[in-house]
Amino acid sequence: MGIKCVKWILMKMLPRDVRQSGLIDDRTSDWNFLNDTFMQGWVAFRTRKERELTLTSDVHKYDQPGKYRILVKVIDIFGNDTSQAFDVEMPLS
Repeated sequence: MGIKCVKWILMKMLPRDVRQSGLIDDRTSDWNFLNDTFMQGWVAFRTRKERELTLTSDVHKYDQPGKYRILVKVIDIFGNDTSQAFDVEMPLS
């Protein structure tokens, strides 16, 4: 069982002009957020040489079927961060 944190998550979080403006420096995902500590499971960030920020993550596989909460955190070039949680359900394979 796997899920790919695809572009639709960032499209739901951020307006198009913000996504395409170059204002986003970093984004991270916690694949099983339990409403306590953010556990960074996947990271994408821009560097001086690589200015493009990928909007699609690697595939994350869950060991068990069930309900999970994915928390995505986005940091802009000014250091401000925003987070949004998405509930997903992994069916039996």
